[in-house]
Amino acid sequence: MHTLDVADVSRDTKQFVGTTVAKMAYLEKGDGFPAVFIHGLGLSSYFWRHQLGDLSAERRCIAVDLMAHGDTEAGPDQDVSFREQAAMILEGLSAIGVESFDLVGSDSGGAIAQIMAVSAPNRVRSLVLTNCDVHDNWPPEALGEIREAARAGLLADQFAQFLDQPELFRAPTGIAPMVYENPEMSTDEAIRIYLAPIVSSAERKAAFNRYAGLQDHSQLTAIEDGLRKLQAPCLIVWGTDDIFFPLEWAYWLKEALPNARDVVELSGAKLFFPEERPKELNQHMNTFWSSL
Repeated sequence: MHTLDVADVSRDTKQFVGTTVAKMAYLEKGDGFPAVFIHGLGLSSYFWRHQLGDLSAERRCIAVDLMAHGDTEAGPDQDVSFREQAAMILEGLSAIGVESFDLVGSDSGGAIAQIMAVSAPNRVRSLVLTNCDVHDNWPPEALGEIREAARAGLLADQFAQFLDQPELFRAPTGIAPMVYENPEMSTDEAIRIYLAPIVSSAERKAAFNRYAGLQDHSQLTAIEDGLRKLQAPCLIVWGTDDIFFPLEWAYWLKEALPNARDVVELSGAKLFFPEERPKELNQHMNTFWSSL
């Protein structure tokens, strides 16, 4: 399986496009029908490096950085809600000539992908969702302490300590064991790539705290009718050992989406399995896309 080197996913290799809400950063590799990838909380387009490296032989792969993450640049008081993120991505894709695409979302990126699909059903050819926010499962119970820290304006500073002490991120009481089967997947380098932009300034810290602390499930419950009318085929690939987004939510999506395929369960997988077990996900996506 091919992947991208760190040098391939640095700020110097990213492209930027202006939108009305932000200057959106994104990684792009390959030619063919576009596949757009949306990461989740505390991550960046780097999360999808294995997909861009492996799938770009046949696809135009585009992985975006959300506002308050990675290298996307937004104003100090910019709304960073799921809705605004979706609007930014749709506008940015239009600006680079991408009108129709296959959409892939994970974690809170899955929430944004659902909003995009309902907002622009004529543009989203298909949808792939891995473990993510669904309907009224926000915030997940396991995310309670993180959300409260964000609302108190403390979460970004708490994350900053992991840059100096990355071993704390991988510790038994840290974050890595909650999101990876093997906490060592979270290397010092990956921690730096994900977290350094988030804590690079007081404005960026505040934006990240808003993103993690001020979301609410009304953004997703409001689109339920739209999901139930969505005609785009949907592949749902779900890790069975995710403490944030239990398997029941995969089946909620399957019931709600008219053209959802059978749920693919990945035994033992946790939230960040697209990064930890990319070969399996990539194979399922290729099979799904070949059927369209």
